[in-house]
Amino acid sequence: MKDWWLKFGCFLTGFNYNLVKNSSEQSSKNVKKYTSAILLIILVWFFIGYSFATRYLHLETWGGIIGGALMSFVILQIERIIILSTKVSPWSSGFRILLAVVMSILGAFIMDQITFKDDIELRKAQVMDQRVKLAVKQSEDDLQKQIQDLDLMIEKANKQYTEVSQDLKKNPVIITSYTNRSVTKDTNGKEVNSTQSTNKSVLENPKKLELEQLHKQIETLQNKKFELAASITTLKERKERELKASTGFLDELTLLHDVVTSSKIGIFVYLLFMLFFLAIELFVLVMKLTDKESDYDRLLQHQTDIRVQMLEKLRLP
Repeated sequence: MKDWWLKFGCFLTGFNYNLVKNSSEQSSKNVKKYTSAILLIILVWFFIGYSFATRYLHLETWGGIIGGALMSFVILQIERIIILSTKVSPWSSGFRILLAVVMSILGAFIMDQITFKDDIELRKAQVMDQRVKLAVKQSEDDLQKQIQDLDLMIEKANKQYTEVSQDLKKNPVIITSYTNRSVTKDTNGKEVNSTQSTNKSVLENPKKLELEQLHKQIETLQNKKFELAASITTLKERKERELKASTGFLDELTLLHDVVTSSKIGIFVYLLFMLFFLAIELFVLVMKLTDKESDYDRLLQHQTDIRVQMLEKLRLP
């Protein structure tokens, strides 16, 4: 088991297993030490890569795992460059420190977004309400104008309906009368007798039909008004769903900035995460700079010197 762990450590760090096995225990300890440090860094960045892929790229679980694996692979290669360097120059150290600062800021942002998730959601709800109002303002104004026009038409129709209804109550029917006169004449054309009769007819007031039409018109206008009012609510809900579904990384950063800067505790937590990631990123570099030269390093240098001497001899005439 111990040999297997050493093999795995050599594979992970890039050390030569055969050389390490034949070197002192100090060389084996160095391999295990670098292995533990790399595994710690990989574990942290795998979690960050998984969270970023699932939260902002909206990938499924397998997509998050692939994202975490890619992030871990990148981190592994960066750390191996430092570990396998024979001498760490000031330029490479400065570049690694700069990269560590950038990655620590990015990692702190993502971790803070996970830590302050509930606070961000609360802030998002407040911002979302303002965004929804702004997004639907124009459409809502148009619908409100149509509703106001319908209200005026309904009011006018109700007024006319009341007037016709009152007229019908006073005159439910229309009575018309007409007179018939008949004249009887003799053979000479002289009027002998005349009769006169008066007839009356009762007709239904035609305004009753007008009243029914007004009633149907009012119902139609009210139904249209209800549909427009319902469309306003539907418009708000649809816009709210669209805005919530399109959560972007920059939106989250803006909301996170508002949450973090709103209190001293939030700033303290963010700085704590950033320092943690900075320390994690510089862990391997600090160990590489502070470790003393081991027999494994001298063995590599010895092999290099022998190879150089052989090449020099081959160049001699």
